[in-house]
Parts: sequence; C-alpha cells; structure tokens
Amino acid sequence: MGLQTLTFKSIHQELSFLRAHARVTRLVDMILEDCLARGLGLEVALDVFLSQCARLLGASSGFVQLRGTQGPVLTRRFGPAALRKQQLSAAEGVHPFERGQLLVKNLAFGPAQFGAFGLVVEDLPAKEIPLARALVDAMGEQLDNTVLTFIALSDGASPAQRLDELAVAESFRPKARFGRYELLSPLGTGGMAQVFVARQKGPEGVGRLVALKRILPYLLDEPEIVEQFLDEARVSLQLAHANLAVVYDFGRTPGGYYLAMELVKGPSLAAVLARMQALEPRIAGAILVQTLHGLHAAHELCGDDGRPLDLVHRDLSPQNVMIGFDGTVKVLDFGIALTRDKRSQTELGIIKGKPLYMSPEQAMGEPIDRRSDLFAAGLILYEALTGERPFKRETADTTLDAIIEEPVHRHPRVPRKVWKVLSRALEKDRRQRHSNALELARDIEAAMEPVAPDELGKAVREQFADAYRAVQAWTMATAPQGTSAETKQGTGTDGR
Repeated sequence: MGLQTLTFKSIHQELSFLRAHARVTRLVDMILEDCLARGLGLEVALDVFLSQCARLLGASSGFVQLRGTQGPVLTRRFGPAALRKQQLSAAEGVHPFERGQLLVKNLAFGPAQFGAFGLVVEDLPAKEIPLARALVDAMGEQLDNTVLTFIALSDGASPAQRLDELAVAESFRPKARFGRYELLSPLGTGGMAQVFVARQKGPEGVGRLVALKRILPYLLDEPEIVEQFLDEARVSLQLAHANLAVVYDFGRTPGGYYLAMELVKGPSLAAVLARMQALEPRIAGAILVQTLHGLHAAHELCGDDGRPLDLVHRDLSPQNVMIGFDGTVKVLDFGIALTRDKRSQTELGIIKGKPLYMSPEQAMGEPIDRRSDLFAAGLILYEALTGERPFKRETADTTLDAIIEEPVHRHPRVPRKVWKVLSRALEKDRRQRHSNALELARDIEAAMEPVAPDELGKAVREQFADAYRAVQAWTMATAPQGTSAETKQGTGTDGR
C-alpha cells in the first residue's frame, strides 16, 4: 500500500502518522543491529522488533515467522493472543481476529517469499485500518531487509535455502553472555526491558536458571527509564515472600543494567485469559488469593529504619501475575512502585500505570495508598470471572473517565456471594474498600472456596502443555543446546 493513497482527516493525524513512519525506519538501527552486534542472535532481535512495533501501533499481539524450503524454521510470538497455524500462514492483508484485526505483511526478496510478519490490533475503527496497514507494511519492509542482512546470502542460495542451513546448524543464536550469566533463550520483551532465560554458572559447573532482565540498549541514555529500573532493583531486592518473584542479583555490564530474578516456570494470567477467556470461579479465586498474599507482604515491607515503606505496586495487571506449573502464583514487576521516599518526588497529577487497571484516585492523579492496588485486584478478578474488562473504551482518556465516573454492575457469570466481595473492592471511594489485601483475600476464600495449588497447577499444565515441555527442557539442560530446539519453535512461558 503506497503512502500516496492514504487520506487523513486532519493535519494532526497526518503528522502523527509521518512521525510514526519515521520511527519505523529507525527501528533497525536502534534495536535490531544492537542485538545482532552483541551476539544475541536473530531470535532476540525479532522479539525486540515485535515488542516495539506493537507498542508503536498499539497492538496487543504479533508474530514473525521465517520459512525455509520445507516450511517454518523460526517463529517468534509477542503478546497473549493464541495465534494458530492458519493465522501464521495467512495471506498478506487484513484478517478478522477475535476482537480486532490481524494485519499481515509478507517478507520477500523479489518474488521469493521467506516469511511473514503480523500484528493484532483490537477495536480499530474501519477508517483507520489503511493507516495501520501502511505502518505494518513499512515495518515489514524494514524487517525483511534486516533478515536478508543477517542470513548473508552467498553462492546464489535463496533466502529459504539459507534459512534451512541456519536451522540445521542451530546458528540463529550464538552463545551469548551478560556479565556472569549465559543467555539461553529470549523469554519476552516489553516497552522498557527484555527478559532472557539465563544460566548463572558457579564453581564446578554448579549454577541455576534465572530470568535475566536488561534495559533495552537504546533506552540507556534516557535518565527516567534508568531511574525506574534502579527503583525496581531497590524495591525488589528487599521483597521476600512465596507469592513474590525473588530478585537474586543486580548489576551493570558494558551492555547495561540487569536484574537476575527467579525464573517463574509458567504463564502469566494474561496468557491464561487469552487462551481460556473466563475462568471457573474456584480457579480464579485461587489465583487472586495468592496474588493478594504477595501484595500484602509487599505493602507491609519496612525499610532499614524499621518504618513502613508504604509500598504501592500501582501497575498490577494480568501481565504481572505469573502462575507456576506447580500452582504457585507470583506477583512481579515493581518497576513503577511507589514508596514513602518516592512520594515527595512524585508530582501531583502525574499518572503512571496501565489505564485499564487503575483506581479512580490513580486515574485522577491523586495521592494513592495500598487500597489502590486492591481496586486493581478487583478489576483482575472481574476479568478472570467474565472475560471482560469493565472500563475498556476506545481511548485511554475515555477509559480513565469511565473508571472515575461509571459504576460496575454484576455480570451474570459472577455469583451473587462473590459479587458482594467484588463490589466492595471496586468501590470508587477507597474508604469503602477493604483495608488491606489480606482482608480481601479472606473474603474471597470464604465466597469462592478456591482450589488447592496442586489443582491449579494441573489446570495450567493441561492448558499450556507446549510451554510446560519447554520448561522441562530448560530444567534438564546442562548446556545451551538443551533449549535451542524449543526456542526455535517459539514455545516457552509467557513474556513479561
């Protein structure tokens, strides 16, 4: 689709589109080449590319698939959407997908196709689809140029033939290290950071698997991003509870800052909801009760002086709740957590967090306390029970307006005795909510009779059998090659 065929409803829209288009053309220099130059490999580069393109377009999910002469040889996915084989092989263009559209761009060298790139955009008005498709086309054109550079065509080999050779040689990803950690597999990429499965090696080969999180290199020159990462390290290193992801180590290498944390072997709640839509109440209750126990421990954290830190997560969402295959739930990502010492540095009216899970006071930019996290927990429980987000609107501003002004009504899937608890958690006036996370957890237990952790773990293993096999490969691995086969197919636990 050529840019000359696009029409814009305003100068503002045209300028916004042109800025986005210009950013697309810089993605290779800022992101992909860094991953390749540092020896992190094509898989890592594709993960970063996918996450940043999705962020730029507001897409919820996406994929890149490279194909050899006999079929797919490398597939990378982003986001919670359960993209199936038919979507990954869809023709170039726009395709209906769940609550939105799947926009696909073929990767090609002349007439020869060697893969595809696609993004899922939800709730996109029909008149804006041509603009979104033009951006996806531009992203795809940048991507196929970079892939061609990586595979370094020689001796007349076609892209598909060269990809066959790389697949057999397992050379999509060279051995790479970050400080004293050996990187095994990309786990997920977000707007600020990237997470790897890594091995910490100790004396005599003794070590452990960790989730290693690094700031994306092109953001290292942005002081606010670096400070946010440092804040996460300061808070996370103090947290210790069975329902909080443990952070083992923090440091800096020539490649930037990193956090080494507990590798949660299982999917995020966002991935579970994307696959299962709505959960049986006793399953949803089990997840929320453990989440609230972890939150309570964080809320009760004290500083070195023995005084409460008054910690507030303020970014609690299904993406930040991980469910282990053993049935243990972990809360993670305290990147924008607020503490006693940070309150004096936070300007009134500055809003941080995901709009869909904000409390009314957070949406208005007012001072917040632990009860703001309880409102977010209520929204998560509502979504887990119904498959719906009660305040989702077309824009962030209208979403915030709904959170502040509109009530939530009982959904038919929410039992009445559960609604009595849930409606209290979702009170607009924080004074009417539960006083702490432990009190809310106890009310949920009384109303829902949650399943035991082993039953929760069994349910998740059954739904994510492919990811469970990948986790077993990581656990048994004694060398990096132990995970390459699973990584090459794009399986693994959900990204963070």
